[in-house]
Amino acid sequence: MGGCNSAGVKIYVSGPVSDATTVQEVQNAVVAAGHELTLDWSADVAFAQDYASQAERSARMAQEELAAVLEADAVLVVASEHDGRGMFVELGAALTRASRGELDHVVLLGEIHHESVFYFHPLVQRVPAVEDWLAQFP
Repeated sequence: MGGCNSAGVKIYVSGPVSDATTVQEVQNAVVAAGHELTLDWSADVAFAQDYASQAERSARMAQEELAAVLEADAVLVVASEHDGRGMFVELGAALTRASRGELDHVVLLGEIHHESVFYFHPLVQRVPAVEDWLAQFP
């Protein structure tokens, strides 16, 4: 598995749907640094209040988001003042990969407002902002 020392690292950015704006800011920083996103789920979150009313679309999104986590070289999770649900599934998938030696970078970005025991897992790197994480790589 390659590290993050070369350009073009594939990154998935997770976070609360209700904080899609911050997720987009992180994604913009990642792309500006020369990396690529495995998926931008944040562009269309209008249906996020009622997944059941669009079950097929919700199922497709769940598959795409999980596949994007499995494809990523790094998974960045936005800690937010907003609550999240799906982001914890994505964090769990990333930690599973990391515990198997398949993923080197599981990163929590920002100040923790809603604690999860998994934020403190030894394989999770906690940094104040995406720029702090990106600065580690030439």
